[in-house]
Amino acid sequence: MDGLVALVFEGGRRQGEISGWVERVREELAISLCRKLASSGVFDDVVLITDGPALADRAGAIDGVSVELDRCCDNYHFGARLVQALQARAAMGFVYMGGGSGFFMTVPEIVNFAEMVKNNPEAIVANNLFSADMFGTASSDAIARLNLPSNDNSVPMIAGAAGMDLVALPPSVGSVFDVDTPSDLLVLASVIPQLAPEEAAVLDAIRSGPIEPAMSRLAEAREVLGRDFAEVGLFGRVSPATTMDLNTCTRCRLRVFSEERNMRALGRDVPGGARSLIGKHIEAVGPEAFFADLAWCCDAAFIDTRVLFFHMRADLSQEERFASDLFLYDRLADNGVARFVKAAAEAGLPVTLGGHSLVSGGVRLLAAAEHGGRCDVV
Repeated sequence: MDGLVALVFEGGRRQGEISGWVERVREELAISLCRKLASSGVFDDVVLITDGPALADRAGAIDGVSVELDRCCDNYHFGARLVQALQARAAMGFVYMGGGSGFFMTVPEIVNFAEMVKNNPEAIVANNLFSADMFGTASSDAIARLNLPSNDNSVPMIAGAAGMDLVALPPSVGSVFDVDTPSDLLVLASVIPQLAPEEAAVLDAIRSGPIEPAMSRLAEAREVLGRDFAEVGLFGRVSPATTMDLNTCTRCRLRVFSEERNMRALGRDVPGGARSLIGKHIEAVGPEAFFADLAWCCDAAFIDTRVLFFHMRADLSQEERFASDLFLYDRLADNGVARFVKAAAEAGLPVTLGGHSLVSGGVRLLAAAEHGGRCDVV
């Protein structure tokens, strides 16, 4: 099967000031992605599936892009919507990408993605086999027959359990950096002027949000990545690929504590579902003492807080998680989380808080920009 369609999903109305700002930036990212996919010339069609009328109008004006406008509803199910899209194109294989993914993928990388799908007809190809933001297969029917989940991350795992071969995309910042959270936007604001200066619309949208004081702290942490023999701490769902790239790109000494990788795909992203040794230490000594200890051995730290929050049994709304990334601790109802975020904001070293992308593609992008884009990761 030679024909491939690219499916870009972007939608879900977000409630709250910060969430609405993230949604507006993701719309700009989805437009950028659709243009790039259409320009690659390897897809029979590029389809944006969204519940945003304004985004649909903008994407529909791009040559080579078609749009399906969904009605916004509370019972949206990713797997069911994907099957519906595939059944409407039964003769095609497909590549799926979330609207916040692939921003730094080059056109050659996209072409390679499509070629890997075509050359592995019995397989599903994904950027992360255990927690995917993009995947594709030449066997659309095989995917449509599966009992697909309500989110995209675990589709490759389910396909593998059903007998499909699993093939991983080459790890690069382009394939691993996905924009979901404010910390991802802060990283973009830091690196776009150097690594993607043509993306002024994305940068303007980011700068319209409440980026201070977190942006200043991230700038300090990025500067540390440029220092020889600086001590950099990475905590959370840190992959070996991230560590290897930073060891290649920088001359920093890394202090890495990786835990709860694949947390979401394994269903451990619920209050009390994660187990964190770092979290246990914070509980034992308190967040102020923890950050004092961290300043004793590190010059900067990047922390995947979702692992800690689920360990802490904190039942946070999306708006609260996003507020934590921006150090807006006065917006957090959970006293334990508010205390932790306040301690991070006031720590004696620059701390950046965020989700999985921060300690994967995010820190790698910052390192690449700090070293003049010379790192072999973009």
